[in-house]
Amino acid sequence: MKFLFFLLLPLIAKAAPLLDYPWQWFSDPNIMAMDLERNFDRLPVQAAIRNDGRFWSGDYWALSKGNINYRWKAPRPVGFNLRSPTREEAFQMTLAELSHLSPSEKFDLLNGRYDYPLKKEVEGIANRRAEIWEGICHGWAPASMNHKEPFPKGIRNADGIMVPFGSADIKALLSYYYAHGFTSPTHQMGWRCYGDGDDDECREDLNAGAFHIVLANKIGFRNEGIIVDLKHGEEVWNHPIVSYSSKVIKWKRPKRNSAPGTVRRPKIETIARVIMGTGNYWEPVRGTAAQKEITKKYVYYLDLNASNDIIGGDWDSDERPDFLWVKYRPVEFTEAFHRLPELLNDEK
Repeated sequence: MKFLFFLLLPLIAKAAPLLDYPWQWFSDPNIMAMDLERNFDRLPVQAAIRNDGRFWSGDYWALSKGNINYRWKAPRPVGFNLRSPTREEAFQMTLAELSHLSPSEKFDLLNGRYDYPLKKEVEGIANRRAEIWEGICHGWAPASMNHKEPFPKGIRNADGIMVPFGSADIKALLSYYYAHGFTSPTHQMGWRCYGDGDDDECREDLNAGAFHIVLANKIGFRNEGIIVDLKHGEEVWNHPIVSYSSKVIKWKRPKRNSAPGTVRRPKIETIARVIMGTGNYWEPVRGTAAQKEITKKYVYYLDLNASNDIIGGDWDSDERPDFLWVKYRPVEFTEAFHRLPELLNDEK
């Protein structure tokens, strides 16, 4: 399943110290946090996100299908040239008929907006001629990382119309909000590579040592997870990593271009478990066959100094992330999406 890339800029809360390490400034672990553990011996060799309802599979809402204007539950799904019901027509519709509307139409109905402003906004984003991989995975991935999987829910609007939302409808709205509805501190390590992504510049822009530090700290110590672009090329597939297991394959001596101060280099094999996209379902998918997960194997070297601190690294396997990033949840849902929290399954 393929996804649209969304421009993400690195954010460093404080000025990072100058580092005599081989990673570039845009691959510095300080981008993620200033207090990450870097000692190889103290980093957990395996860890998994605690099962708290987050990290669910969801759709990427392809632009070529109409994005969140897609009437996924209708007998004949459609995402373009929608004729949405008037106020009077909505009163006459059954719950089953209302359930066939798109996520955007349902949310407009919930807000009593029979002029359908969200649907019209999405019309300006959807594109029949878009590449099939283009969508809003840059909204789905952080939404899945920050919120529990939503349950189906029905809510009456101010006029008394009961609007039914399936789990996929709520995921769509949440994903759209993360993609287009608000700005939040976004931390990204590494750049997007174009073309085949196999040139030297693309191969090393996300340093393997920096990746290992962030992976072990985020999942092993902080229970937060990270998002990776799985494809090092033009297409971008944003997915959350939820667990990993690392082992040392062998030990090597420093090489000519190892980080200054390197005394030894372990070759690491890391197996990462990644949440994938899925179809649209009325009920939650976690714990069912519709929840999609895969594993990725990354092989790389770490540069260790005399104190066993990770001071660099390089990739050995062709399989490697293009970049990694996180986006934190909003403090509040503002403007047109202020009612979205009513649909969520988060703790109050």
